[in-house]
Amino acid sequence: MTKPAELPPGFRFATPEVIYTDRLFVTAGPEEVALLKRQAAVTPRQRCRLCAHPAPDAAQQEMLIAMVGEGYVRPHRHRGKSESLTVLEGAADAVLFDEAGAIREVIGMTPYAEGGQFFYRMPEGLYHGLVFRTPWFIYVETTAGPFDPARTEPAPWAPPETEAEAGRAYVAALVARVGAG
Repeated sequence: MTKPAELPPGFRFATPEVIYTDRLFVTAGPEEVALLKRQAAVTPRQRCRLCAHPAPDAAQQEMLIAMVGEGYVRPHRHRGKSESLTVLEGAADAVLFDEAGAIREVIGMTPYAEGGQFFYRMPEGLYHGLVFRTPWFIYVETTAGPFDPARTEPAPWAPPETEAEAGRAYVAALVARVGAG
């Protein structure tokens, strides 16, 4: 990994993929998106998020997230909480799975200005993942806190995110199953 991006005053890294802010009134614009893109490009999992909430124990978690289009997010589900996603830039397919990993539904996601589905609310307990269709996918995610990784269950039929080659192969197979987009 190369040197992390320079952060403006009031921002701090929790990890190379997670930035928090001490600002009480949090705003984001093109400069913050550019910062997230620069940082996502140098992280092993090709992502970076700006947490608008002050700490992992916050009751409401609001994040601006940048994903490199070649990145892989292992399908997963959440226990005891829902999440919402709002697309700001790029395109992806939200893929819903059954318990065995069969595709239940594919929803194309694009920004509002492009006329597609730009928002979803994912109920708890439903396996889901994203297949990126553009070089960048930028979105806002909101969920209940506090952050507890034990409340996210990775799909047992999908490779771990630490296995980059297997993840890329899995995504290629998903693209073949869901179509060219």
